[in-house]
Amino acid sequence: MYPAKREEGRLNVSECPHCREKLIGDFDRGEIFCPKCGFVLHDQAVDQSAEWKSMDYEERMKHVRVGLPSTNTLHDFGLTTDISSDMRDSHGKYLDPYNRQTAQRMKKWQSRIRTSSSGERSLSIALGKITEAADSMGLPPSVVEEASHIFRKSAKAAVSKSKSISGMAAASIYLACRRSNVNRSLKEISKAAGVQSRAAAKYYRLLINQVEHNYIPPPSVQKYISKLVNKEKINPRVERLALELAEKANESEISSGKTPAGLAAAYVYIASVLSGEHIPQREIAEYAEVTEVTVRNRCREILEKFVIRQKLRVALLAAF
Repeated sequence: MYPAKREEGRLNVSECPHCREKLIGDFDRGEIFCPKCGFVLHDQAVDQSAEWKSMDYEERMKHVRVGLPSTNTLHDFGLTTDISSDMRDSHGKYLDPYNRQTAQRMKKWQSRIRTSSSGERSLSIALGKITEAADSMGLPPSVVEEASHIFRKSAKAAVSKSKSISGMAAASIYLACRRSNVNRSLKEISKAAGVQSRAAAKYYRLLINQVEHNYIPPPSVQKYISKLVNKEKINPRVERLALELAEKANESEISSGKTPAGLAAAYVYIASVLSGEHIPQREIAEYAEVTEVTVRNRCREILEKFVIRQKLRVALLAAF
């Protein structure tokens, strides 16, 4: 039980209107009542205090907020108010024709004011393109936030000025995926953003040279193998064998200077042959987004440098 009037609370009633006794409250049940005469003042009281606890002033200031947290995916960081298009009031009832027209005018002017300058409009369009492309590929929200942050940095440094918005959006998403260790190819991202992969690659090099300045290694061959197996729905036994082959040959000269996608396709094809799975090279090359010639060349290099020994396990069946 707590007194009805607290120092940090929002309740102003502190005395019973009948016996003038000090009211108490049970905020777990939402009741405020008099302990002497039993008069119930509120039976559905709302505890409007903070839902978090703080140990010092600095921690308290970090938790204090109003509305949703800020986000990089919106040009104004989400610190604005959106007028709903449902045309309902606070009670869920439809607005009358006069108030509906007023709300539509307010919504129109509010959308115009949010993007008053050309820079805000272009930033809003680019961030919307990043969110749309990331949603179509099923990327996690952390990657979307990172891509939006990268594009903001490029816009602040005037790198994205007079550049294709779709191309810069695709390059930002690809760089964010490389940073977050999320395996997505540039061709997939370019297709989702609606640009050519050659243009996206050009803008990605621009971001690396003028925004990032740090080398980000590509995903490992093991990640490409897992991605290829999941896309083609290959037997997990093939995946285990391909990962074992890649682990044995990881430190050798064969992996230096080679694209991970081509090596992954070669390991999966060799593992499928050893496992007795009949998977055409054309199909593996298509899912790995490489050519059949690349798969054949990588397979030949692996077989020339390594000797693969396979142990045959014979199962003996006992008759009873």
